[in-house]
Amino acid sequence: MQSTQITSTMAIVPSEVVLPIQPPNINSEFKNTLSSRINLFDGFDQSFSELSNPYQPVLPLMQRDSISSANSYYNNPTQNSRSYDHTHNSNNETIHLRSQQQKENQEFFSLKTRTMHNVPWAALIVSGCMIVYVVFLGIASYSPSFVPEKSYGIYHAIIGNMPEKYQKMVSNTSNDPWEHCELPKYDVWDEQIIPYVNPDRNPLKDCDRTFKPLTELKNSSWSIVSNNKNLECRARCHWRKTDRSNKIGDWIRTPGPIDCEFVEAACSENKQDVYGYLHSQVIPKPAIKKPTIETSGLMQFDVFVILLDSLSYSQGKRSLPRTLSYFTNHMDGVIFPYVNKIGENSRPNGVPIWFGKSLEKVDKSLFGEKVVPPDWSYKYFCKTFKDNETSLFSEFHDYGYRTLLAEDWAEGTMNWPNCVGFDKPPIDHFMRPFQNAYERRNHGTALTQKHLKGGHLCRQTHNTLLDYMGQFTEAYPDQKKFGWLWAIDLGHNSENGFHHADKDFHNYLIKYRKQLENSFVFILGDHGLRFGGIRDTFIGALDVNNPFTALSIPRVLRKTTNILEYLTENAKHIQSHYDTRATILDIMKTLSLLMYDHKFEGATLYTVTAEMKEPSRAQFKGNVKVVGDEITVLGMVERSNKYGKTAECVRSEYHRPYCYCRDQQIGS
Repeated sequence: MQSTQITSTMAIVPSEVVLPIQPPNINSEFKNTLSSRINLFDGFDQSFSELSNPYQPVLPLMQRDSISSANSYYNNPTQNSRSYDHTHNSNNETIHLRSQQQKENQEFFSLKTRTMHNVPWAALIVSGCMIVYVVFLGIASYSPSFVPEKSYGIYHAIIGNMPEKYQKMVSNTSNDPWEHCELPKYDVWDEQIIPYVNPDRNPLKDCDRTFKPLTELKNSSWSIVSNNKNLECRARCHWRKTDRSNKIGDWIRTPGPIDCEFVEAACSENKQDVYGYLHSQVIPKPAIKKPTIETSGLMQFDVFVILLDSLSYSQGKRSLPRTLSYFTNHMDGVIFPYVNKIGENSRPNGVPIWFGKSLEKVDKSLFGEKVVPPDWSYKYFCKTFKDNETSLFSEFHDYGYRTLLAEDWAEGTMNWPNCVGFDKPPIDHFMRPFQNAYERRNHGTALTQKHLKGGHLCRQTHNTLLDYMGQFTEAYPDQKKFGWLWAIDLGHNSENGFHHADKDFHNYLIKYRKQLENSFVFILGDHGLRFGGIRDTFIGALDVNNPFTALSIPRVLRKTTNILEYLTENAKHIQSHYDTRATILDIMKTLSLLMYDHKFEGATLYTVTAEMKEPSRAQFKGNVKVVGDEITVLGMVERSNKYGKTAECVRSEYHRPYCYCRDQQIGS
């Protein structure tokens, strides 16, 4: 398993500088035995190997005695300065020795004058250069000892003489770096953070809130909704040709039916374009009648992922108060504060979740262990289409799900900077044509490619993602769905990019609350903020490695199973994106017959769904209790679909829902 390498000189905890100590030899016994949850809500019987810990203090590499010496070095000022309080006798001896040295020097210089012409100047110059090099090397080696105490330069202490408020975050009780893990507890509003936080930053504060789109796309038909009779409007379709180009349809100047998911609309007045807009819709596909994987024994739920690029745990707590309040209180969502990124930027964090493959090596040399090579080389990832690789999207499709991927960047996780991505994406609804029309040359009109910039229309790229995800949520009321939204623009370059969008994500959760109540909903980050002065703070140093992760489970599972308890317990431990992937796979594969953990008498409860064969197609749902080999039906078995007049021949209202008359009435 891949994890973040611990090789940076960035502070784990800011504090006074500690004189570096040469580490002892690392023996082969240092190995990863850190027990991690294989998924976020499972039990504790599975081990996730090779998980490194960004918060683990590097205690085993520094002997306890050496640490004490370093502490005493700073605590004892007399050891941190030179003493010139010599005794009288030592002064006399020094003067006598200096006299002898002067005589010897006179003889030496006399001899030097006579033999100077025999000196090998080239060798002397080389020797002098070597001496200077050695001197400077020595100074560089011991330069940390000259850094003032309480300095916040390159060298930050990771153990030793720390500020009192952070001393409890580390432990020196273990000699094995994999045996113990002290996770930090800190104030997300730490005083160091305050200068970098501006909750009032809003790029839309001056936008025109009275503006309404001049065109509309609804039910696969486009129309002009402006009352301005002087407008001449037109529309055209955008389909995906490749990841980096669209197939663009001809302009249609008569409003009416249109058979694509992404429609560019433009309006002109006096032959001058005054409006450009991109619409989206989800055109539902027929139900998957026979999934590749047999699913009759599975209780399946919708899965929705909202990933906000560069959102860390602490930044999420600061920037999304309304969204997280609703998510944790109404949806019983659980936040995981100790999730560790597994790569530097978006791609090496996203690909392991989607494909389960690492793109970066794991450098474990700090602990004297071998480097773990990546699963996929850069060449293979970038130069080979990934259509035939197993991904979450293809797996969900095999289980009968309809899938969606919406990113607000035309390059995206699979393509940046020069990678081929997919040839034929295993995704039912892929938003890439929208981004191509908005960003790429010769794809959209000038006004179309500006309408999301500058905040004039009170609309940003993340709004378009939420629109598309909402359309997807409503398009398949009777089919299972897996949707992934990846918002890149908001917070990629700024600590303050998410505040103003809090209401948008909050509104999405409320608007689609009925559908989401029966779904697994993830709110994720890929990593923390990677740029800016905030990286120099204690919180910022943690944030870059600590992506936000939260999960809400379907309401039916919250009180009838122990899954919520497992989530809450696992949130106290370190996790990684691999655990998130394992959780998503478990949702897809292992929620068999919705098994309930009954809390007494050793019983297990099941909800069982049954469907009759043709011609009735009657559907029934009931609860059963299993104790040993005994099965008991609990309460009434209910008819769960409409049956109209198909049972009119039965007089008993009690029996009618279970029956189907042989002779059907016409028009029934």
